[in-house]
Amino acid sequence: MAYASKRAMRGIAFFGAGVMALGLAACSGTKTDSADSGSASGGQVTVEMWDYLSGETANDSINAAIAEFEKANPDIKVKRTTFAFADLSKSILQGSVGGQVPDVAVVDVVDNQNFASLGMLKDLSNDGINKSDFFDGPWSSVVYEGKTYGIPLNSNNLALYYNKQMLKDAGVEVPTDWASLKDVAKKTTKGDVKGIAISAVKSESATFQVLPFVWQTGGDLNDYATSGATALAYLRGLIDDGSMSEAVTNYTQEDARTQFITGKSAMMINGPWELATLTKDAQFDWDVAPLPKDKRAATSMGGENVVVMNGAKQSDAAVKLAKYLTSAEGAKIYCDGSGQLSSRPDLKGKLKLSEDAKNKVFESQLADAHARAYGKDYPKISEAIQLSMQEALTGASTPEAAAKKAADTINPLLPKN
Repeated sequence: MAYASKRAMRGIAFFGAGVMALGLAACSGTKTDSADSGSASGGQVTVEMWDYLSGETANDSINAAIAEFEKANPDIKVKRTTFAFADLSKSILQGSVGGQVPDVAVVDVVDNQNFASLGMLKDLSNDGINKSDFFDGPWSSVVYEGKTYGIPLNSNNLALYYNKQMLKDAGVEVPTDWASLKDVAKKTTKGDVKGIAISAVKSESATFQVLPFVWQTGGDLNDYATSGATALAYLRGLIDDGSMSEAVTNYTQEDARTQFITGKSAMMINGPWELATLTKDAQFDWDVAPLPKDKRAATSMGGENVVVMNGAKQSDAAVKLAKYLTSAEGAKIYCDGSGQLSSRPDLKGKLKLSEDAKNKVFESQLADAHARAYGKDYPKISEAIQLSMQEALTGASTPEAAAKKAADTINPLLPKN
């Protein structure tokens, strides 16, 4: 449609330098057909699906779920094309301009509302998708201006990793709140070993890591001048007392993991995607705990949603596929194979990962996980948050001044309802 194409062209300029990266490591781009697309025959239709699930376990797992869908729906075949993480959103935007979009796409949660605001996604509000089937955090990421523009597939969040021996040697317990986290970080700091590491590099990782502290104050982005100032002041305090390195402003999530796994940090804040690496490579006893809280418990939520494109050539079949992949049956196949957390409360405790004590920590936090669902201008909002974090943690500005400056940018960009 012409209207959607013009808006999508603005979206391409808006995304400009690329799409924000968060969560699992970006995959290399490949193209894979889960079935021979061939020419439709005997009434059979082919649904085209785009995603970035090209990692070995994710790829095999989504194919397994698709195979079950095709078995139950022999009149539908699914043709998958996979992209590198950072390329998928740009390809969707560019394809929309020329009317070349897939029927279905699996997208990062932070992109869902952006695509909806550009008129690119089908409104699924009347397609029998129930809010009660999903945790509040994942569900909020698919809603835009009161309508449903996607379905949650899987989720992840942040928790506290800790070196059990370092805490024992310091004579401290696992922290549960801001006061005890500050105390444990200070007491486990020794020589070139810091108490805690986070990712605060100027990227979406920084926003992902600071927002839990904002929400834990009891606030949100509409009062970032105060809640943001409190969160930034707390984090800056960890640097001021030597418990956290100022170098975290250059740390990616992988860098934080390196500090932890090499024994240079007693604790780190990171996601479940690090579990496999630590299980394989860490030469010490470690564990995972919920994020320490302030006034309330809160953590950041990442993950993927399944969306149906407005220009889908096989719209009905696309909706059927999207609903199956995100159903209890389809989501369990995908999550069990890929090691992802489900966005569905009815699968809590029923996944293969639910049997693992460390994974259960992340699963248990889904009820407290918040999506970064702040409307079509979220990329600009996130950039302001990243800048405030850089300014406050490097000492270029006070936390209060950095938060006030960011709030002046953020407030006009927040959704009005």
